[in-house]
Amino acid sequence: MLMRLNHVIVYTSDMQRSIAFYRDTLGFPVKMESSGWTEFHSGATTLALHHAKPAERPRLAHGETKAGEAHLGLEVLDIEKFYQEKKAKGVEFTMPPTLREFGRKLAVFVDPDGLPISVTEEVR
Repeated sequence: MLMRLNHVIVYTSDMQRSIAFYRDTLGFPVKMESSGWTEFHSGATTLALHHAKPAERPRLAHGETKAGEAHLGLEVLDIEKFYQEKKAKGVEFTMPPTLREFGRKLAVFVDPDGLPISVTEEVR
């Protein structure tokens, strides 16, 4: 049986703020938009926003995880350029680009609701 990941949903407390972040700050083009659901063009897997009430738990620090939570990961060709451009737009990074033991540079930033998102660059 062939199976592929179809979509990833990010739950947001403020749809317009999150649309602006994912569209204007990160650069994902909007595929469709409504008050409770928005989809972005993001390759083979759709990135979607779904309206939800604000989280009542404190944001976890980088490296802390809890079962039942997810983490988004992006890949770029030039992580230093990505880091500088997004930092200039006000993106909060919890970890700057760092060469990791698994052969990739890794940085971590958060979306407007505090969702951690990693970005990697393969080191050749």
